[in-house]
Amino acid sequence: MKSLREIILEECLPQRDCMLTVQDATGEVGFLYFKDGELIEANYSAHWGKDAVEQVLDWQLAEYNVGALPLGIKRSVWDPVETVLRLNAATQAPGSSGVPQFNAAKIEAPPTPYDHFKEVEGVTKLFLIEGNKEKVLFESESDSSQPTEWMVEFYQRAKSVGDTLGFGKLQRWSLVTDRYQVVGLTQDKEIIGVLRKHDVGSDDFEATCQASIEKPQE
Repeated sequence: MKSLREIILEECLPQRDCMLTVQDATGEVGFLYFKDGELIEANYSAHWGKDAVEQVLDWQLAEYNVGALPLGIKRSVWDPVETVLRLNAATQAPGSSGVPQFNAAKIEAPPTPYDHFKEVEGVTKLFLIEGNKEKVLFESESDSSQPTEWMVEFYQRAKSVGDTLGFGKLQRWSLVTDRYQVVGLTQDKEIIGVLRKHDVGSDDFEATCQASIEKPQE
C-alpha cells in the first residue's frame, strides 16, 4: 500500500480537484480535499485543516479512495503542500528509511491567459468568478491573502442592480478593504479579480490592471 504522501503527490495533485478518503488498519477514516492542484482542507474526527493532516499524515493505510470534490468545501489550509506534508523534514530526517524520498520542489501551476496580471506591482492573488463560485488562479506564498469568496456574491448583486437599473453590462469595478485593493475586470468573457495590498504602489491600480489587459501579450 502506498503512503499518504505518495498518494497525494502521484494521484491527487495531478487530478487537481478531488477528495481523498483514507482508512488505517484500525478503521479510522480521514478526508483530504484538493482544488486546483492544492490541498485546501482536511478532516479527521473532530480535527480540521492542518491539525487533521498532522493526525493522519503517518498512518499505515489499509484502504484509500480518490473521488470527486464535494461542493461547498471552504479552504482553511493555505500553506504549500510540501510544507503541510513535511516533505523537507521527511527527506532530511536521519534514519527515515521508511519514508519515501520526494522531490520537494514547488509544484508549478500551469500557465493561464491571466498571468500578465502577476506583473502588476504588488499583486498577491488572482481569481475567476465562475457563476456562483470562485476559482483561485494564483496566490502569493510570501503574503497569505484574505479570503475572497465574498466577491462572488458582491459581483452577482452589483450585476443584478445594474441590470435592474439599465446600466448595461458590468465590465469593471474596484473596492478597497482595510488591507487590500480589489479590481474586477472582464477578460475573454471571464470575470477576473486582482488583489493587492492597498499600501503598495502609487499608481491607479484599476487603470494599471485595465492597461495590463490592453497591452499586447507575447
